[in-house]
Amino acid sequence: MSRKAKGHWQELVKLVETDDGLLTRDSGAWAGDKLFHWNRYIEITTRAMVGSPKWGGGVNYVDLFSGPGVCKVRTSGERLPGSPLIAAYAPKPFSKILLCELDDSTADVCEQRMDRSPAANRYKLFRGDCNELVGEIAKEIPDRSLTLAFLDPTGLHVHMSTVATLSRRGAVDLLILFPVEIDIMRNHETYYFGNQESKLDQAFGEGSNWRERKLQLNNAEPQQLRKLYVQIYRDQLSSQANYKYFDELVIRGPSGPLYRLVYASKSELGLKFWEESVKKELGGQSKLF
Repeated sequence: MSRKAKGHWQELVKLVETDDGLLTRDSGAWAGDKLFHWNRYIEITTRAMVGSPKWGGGVNYVDLFSGPGVCKVRTSGERLPGSPLIAAYAPKPFSKILLCELDDSTADVCEQRMDRSPAANRYKLFRGDCNELVGEIAKEIPDRSLTLAFLDPTGLHVHMSTVATLSRRGAVDLLILFPVEIDIMRNHETYYFGNQESKLDQAFGEGSNWRERKLQLNNAEPQQLRKLYVQIYRDQLSSQANYKYFDELVIRGPSGPLYRLVYASKSELGLKFWEESVKKELGGQSKLF
């Protein structure tokens, strides 16, 4: 990691370290790892792609769970830049920043912080369920553009149909929180297996056959099931949303793995940028596979 790259992250942390009296998102210490790598990916991609004649519609940003713009680590009180501010302060600016937030009070705070940012005139915030609003959001993505999309829910809140709608807007690279440990492994048998309209079915989308594939493992160990669910998700991203290149990053808490970040792109170069962004770690984060 170059000094310049790490320095930009430190600048972002410095930017939000003073309490502005506004709402923050309560976070675990591991949030810093996730946000650090996402910031690094944005830096690498925008530096390479902003201004390229290939992208007549510019380089754009989508965040379907924007939050208030600042995270606060519950154990230490450290304040971290949330994903909207990371996008707003990208070294090379996005053409458009499209945000979505379900909670009105959180959206109000996000708007206040974005209005004070360099992206004040380049963002639009949608209020409501991203699965219901994704069609409107997708319409805002210009033709012939590259889009970086961050889907960071707290559980199984992103439908595969939502991902597919974004994907139809062309070159849309994704980083998605896939809650295999904190949600799926806890609930797959009790709540999801017997419910054909479960949150897991919506997350996987049509034709996943996850129940049949689970049964074929015949009382598999938990680690085998985790790998199966991640593989099914990748298969669905491929078949339902036309993604070709993937990577996963495990996010660990004090007691072990918490969830996976699934990266998906239609471009081998996008994958190369992502792999570069996770070569160095900020706090012990490990790469999966």
